[in-house]
Amino acid sequence: MSLPDRISRCFFANLYIHQQNKGVMIGHIDGCVQPGSPRLCLDHLDGIDAKKKEFSVGSIRNGKKKLIGVIGLGSVGRALMAVMGYFYDVVGYDIIGEHVWNTILDCEAVFVCVQTPESSNGRLDCSHVDQVLERLSEDRYGGIVIIKSTLGVGYMDNASEINPDLKLVYSPEFMSEKNAFIWTANPDRIVLSGKHEHMGYAENLYSWARDAKIIRTDYKSAEIGKLAHNSLIALKVTFTNTMEDISESYGANPEHVMKIVYTDRRIGNSAHFEPYKGPYGGKCVPKDTAELINAFGEKAKLLKVADEINQGLKESSSSKQTVSRNLQKER
Repeated sequence: MSLPDRISRCFFANLYIHQQNKGVMIGHIDGCVQPGSPRLCLDHLDGIDAKKKEFSVGSIRNGKKKLIGVIGLGSVGRALMAVMGYFYDVVGYDIIGEHVWNTILDCEAVFVCVQTPESSNGRLDCSHVDQVLERLSEDRYGGIVIIKSTLGVGYMDNASEINPDLKLVYSPEFMSEKNAFIWTANPDRIVLSGKHEHMGYAENLYSWARDAKIIRTDYKSAEIGKLAHNSLIALKVTFTNTMEDISESYGANPEHVMKIVYTDRRIGNSAHFEPYKGPYGGKCVPKDTAELINAFGEKAKLLKVADEINQGLKESSSSKQTVSRNLQKER
């Protein structure tokens, strides 16, 4: 069985353990390792018997694997826990549910995966990240803090000044919520920003991503790069909708038109170039595009025009009975 398939099956087992043990920990998922250590045999994943309980949860640290923490157990955090559970002891923490914060403080590194929704002024609301960093700083956490959440422009430089004692790395997530576990198991690139020694440690933690392109850069470039990625999706969808409108007004076939476009070897696939899918939406593409528009104003006028076109499509979509694109967490 391939690693992605095993990870997908592992996720459902993780949900079971989470329910049985209130999400306190997940670890040693790939086989039974040490007596008394948290473990789950993959042989039993097809039908876990709640009465037999084919797993055991004991002490978290066994001295043989790194203890890694994940803060924020949404789609990004859960997928990360499922994958890392093959290689490390992993503990999770979230404000929802019963979780033990002090266990996070024992971790060699923590991944911050909390939400950063759009605020009333169109910028990203990073207050949840602020709260996590403040708490880690107050508790004098000494491990590496790897932030996966999408951040607003200039956030990391400011966070480094406010929390000089924290070892911060920004490593934004790029995944589709629908395929979160497969994309986390098989990333096409890993972006790292921060101090050289901290990036090196973080890179080594991505032990499963051997084929991924490693991109080391500065905080600002990582922030803009993440936002630019989702903004390009917005532009592709807007372009497709524009070509659909032009094609129909001229009597051409929009699907054939776009197939002529995306079969070019420099483009390579049809992602976001398929007509009749409506305006872009979802949790991430709109808010990340809005962050660049509101952060840079006139410099982002191309994105602003795309956003205005998209808003117009949303307003007219009900009369046309089109289905809004679901671009949930295209990261």
